[in-house]
Amino acid sequence: MAAGRASYALVHSPLVGRGCWRGVERALRREGVAARAIDYGGVRGPDWYAGAAARIARQIEDFDGAWVLALHSGAGALAPSVVDTAATPPVAVVFVDAILPHPGRSWLETATPTLAERLRGLAENGLAPPWNCWFEPDPTVALIDDRDVRAEFLDELPRLPLCFLETPAPTLDLAVEVKAAHLRLSGAYAAEAAEARRRGWTVAAASMHHLAVVTHPDRVGRILTDLAEGLLADG
Repeated sequence: MAAGRASYALVHSPLVGRGCWRGVERALRREGVAARAIDYGGVRGPDWYAGAAARIARQIEDFDGAWVLALHSGAGALAPSVVDTAATPPVAVVFVDAILPHPGRSWLETATPTLAERLRGLAENGLAPPWNCWFEPDPTVALIDDRDVRAEFLDELPRLPLCFLETPAPTLDLAVEVKAAHLRLSGAYAAEAAEARRRGWTVAAASMHHLAVVTHPDRVGRILTDLAEGLLADG
């Protein structure tokens, strides 16, 4: 990838597919920004976090110079493992409507008891249902108007092993010297934004929705790069 401005590694949640970031990838490239929607194959046991981090790290080995790690939604929990694994650490980490690292706790422990109970009840043969089936009604109908775009998004949704959702995350957290920011796109991540602010991170908000990375890639791309470049300009 070309030297100059930082490159962007766009990491999707294990709950969705790489296509979540494809529009932002294209939007950034049109602006001359090197970007890659990472295709890491989701999480696969038994070494869930370390294995995903290693595959993500391999996807960015050819980045030339500084790079920014952007994580959407459930990918936020992977941040410490990716930073710890990458040959060259990112110059900044941006959590995009994302959960924060939860060392020593499982994903289900971060969810509401109601959702955790629902997922255990819906699991079949040890597999959780696709993400859009976690809620009633299906949130993608309201969030993604374009039927073709929605169909493509739904086609990539995996069925995660319930044991991944029950496995404690590694006892890693972001080092205090790592520049980090949280970009809140929806009200659902207000608590994460507040915690990020408490940690002294840069926090930005846009009145959009959780899947705006899919439906409004140009706007999300601009906000993301402005946020990351602001972090780097602060030294």
